[in-house]
Amino acid sequence: MTPQSIAAVLLAVAVLAAWLRLWLGHRRDARRSRAWRLAMLVLLQPLLALALHATLFPPASVLAPGELTLLTEGATAGDVPEAARDGLVLALPEARAGGDVARVPDLGTALRQHPGTTRVHVVGAGLVARDRDAAAHVDIAFVPAAAPRGFVRIEVPGAVGEGSAFRIAGRIAGVDGASVELLDPAARRIDRASPGASGAFVLDAVAFAPGAADYTVRLRDEQGAIVDEAGVPLWIDAASVPRVLLLAGAPNAETRALRRWLEDAGVPVQARIALGGGVQLGDAATTPQALAQADLLVADARAWGALGQGGRAQVLAAVRNGLGLLVRADTPMPAASLQALRAPGFSIRGGEGTQAWSPPAPGLRDEAALRARIGAGSRDAPFDLAQAEDALPPLARRAWRIEGPDAAPLSATGGLEVGAWRAAGRGRIGVWTLLDSYQWPLHGRGDQYGALWSDAVATLARARAADLATFTGIARVDERLTICGVREGATVDAPDGTSSALRVEGEAAASGCAGAWPTQAGWHRLRSGDAVQAFHVQATDAAHAGLYRAELREATLQLASSPPPVAAATDVTTPRRSPGSPWPGFAAWLLLATLAWWLERARVGFAAGTCEADAASPMR
Repeated sequence: MTPQSIAAVLLAVAVLAAWLRLWLGHRRDARRSRAWRLAMLVLLQPLLALALHATLFPPASVLAPGELTLLTEGATAGDVPEAARDGLVLALPEARAGGDVARVPDLGTALRQHPGTTRVHVVGAGLVARDRDAAAHVDIAFVPAAAPRGFVRIEVPGAVGEGSAFRIAGRIAGVDGASVELLDPAARRIDRASPGASGAFVLDAVAFAPGAADYTVRLRDEQGAIVDEAGVPLWIDAASVPRVLLLAGAPNAETRALRRWLEDAGVPVQARIALGGGVQLGDAATTPQALAQADLLVADARAWGALGQGGRAQVLAAVRNGLGLLVRADTPMPAASLQALRAPGFSIRGGEGTQAWSPPAPGLRDEAALRARIGAGSRDAPFDLAQAEDALPPLARRAWRIEGPDAAPLSATGGLEVGAWRAAGRGRIGVWTLLDSYQWPLHGRGDQYGALWSDAVATLARARAADLATFTGIARVDERLTICGVREGATVDAPDGTSSALRVEGEAAASGCAGAWPTQAGWHRLRSGDAVQAFHVQATDAAHAGLYRAELREATLQLASSPPPVAAATDVTTPRRSPGSPWPGFAAWLLLATLAWWLERARVGFAAGTCEADAASPMR
């Protein structure tokens, strides 16, 4: 039974007891009470009970299903639109509110206190992650304020490997003629970009030493003054060195430069270079066992043709099992060699001549950044700023036309002209068209040469098993973080060494998702099975205010742009109740109690000539 039901039963029992008392007192009273007096006393007992019940449990006022206004971070009562000020206005803990605005701990509580609400007007920065699940059940109306000045979005890659190139993208707002700089952990400027009309920018860098690395993005205005600055923490994983087989039909500068770059990068290379007359340099084998142990096979056009139909079939079988294949198509190839590379969505035509290819002009012309990229040089080969600032020499490419829906570029900057790849089973097949990329190291731009070839090697090399979890939301102190792809028994290690278990249950168990609420800033480690993955949690007080508000703004705009939920459309007839006041019931009870007290003690309502018996009356 509910408390209201228990109180109603007790009050009913009290009314019955009062009626019994009145009946017994009436029979024993020597005075002759008139009927109207007794009737009034009998009627007053249930009225007193009803008034007391209404005092203890005031009836809620029933309102029509409708709207409420919710104040979020940065909002005050004065920010409420004029049309909504007479309606229901509530404030979340992040709002400054003020005045007599009632506060609620979260949106879910507000909706439970006011059932029947179908539309919520959000005023302020927007809804935090805590309130977005509840917001999915109502229609959200949100008129965002102007975007903050400075950085409004920064996108960081989820996983970065040692020696690999990575990009940091983002967007700024409110700064004309701005430039964005990327500083490495040693505070050296390594890239610079000028945002376009939309404010979007992209910065490039190369990850060197494994471990935690704190990069910085800095925004300058047209005069060069610093407008905004934000830290970009990255975790660089130790390099997973691929095992490479290098085949060449003849010695040439391109093969020599590629082999030297691979060896300098610490990649184990087994080479086989034909010298003519049946003589070859190196002992790289292409048996099924050797191919199974390798991660990438690089062969020029002559070496690919020299494998023969049987050798190419063995290589393609290894590719379907995960091996990567890169064919340097530096000469025209016969139909049999091309047939093994083609697929219904991957056509290769041409290859009879050569074409000039000029790389995109680098946007970086800064000495400090060039030194950070290329290196300070040595005594024998000092850093040459004039040479570093020269435009990269154009290269030659074989005039292959690679087309089809399955053709993906091997280089993000060069597009399909540099080369393309397609999936084949569990592996990938790539075709490389450049002929003389070795010129770049000779011109002192080994960094650009490495970036060009590292993209191809990283794209095609055999994929290593990686049991990585995915994170939804911004990892910030005291905010919920959804982690998917975790196993039962997964734990999170905080910077101070404490460990907390993640519970994977309910509907999230099918996708392996769990929720975490980090309480410390810094690097955390997720342990799921045998995999260990690091992720960074931002401090609430140190988080960039503009970025944080921009995140809230974008997330709330997405909720507002979604169609109204079906529940909100069909719940229009649900009554919306507001808690009532106990004072009307108490006033009624006090008035009725006063009337009953006076009537029981007054000398009215008795038959004439019986008042002298008052002293002996048990009703006194």
